[in-house]
Amino acid sequence: MPESRATVTTEQGLRCLTRLCRHWSHKFQVSFDEQRGEILFDPARLVLSRFEGGLTAVIDAPDAATLDRLEPVVADHMQRMVADETLQIDWQR
Repeated sequence: MPESRATVTTEQGLRCLTRLCRHWSHKFQVSFDEQRGEILFDPARLVLSRFEGGLTAVIDAPDAATLDRLEPVVADHMQRMVADETLQIDWQR
């Protein structure tokens, strides 16, 4: 399964993780706590892991086309969750 990963520096890691998971919980199966969140975009999956000073976002998808579609959607939503800070999100496959 192809994977795309981004490490994002932000002091708002907890806020971003919890707001993003709550936002998508109305549409997708979501589980999260203060350190980790998982969102199931059938058939893809996003895992967010918080660390001191940021977040790691990993998308697992069935193919590269799905990654192409999800990377900008996830990045846009992450940016909206921390509106007062500009995030640098560089996906690595």
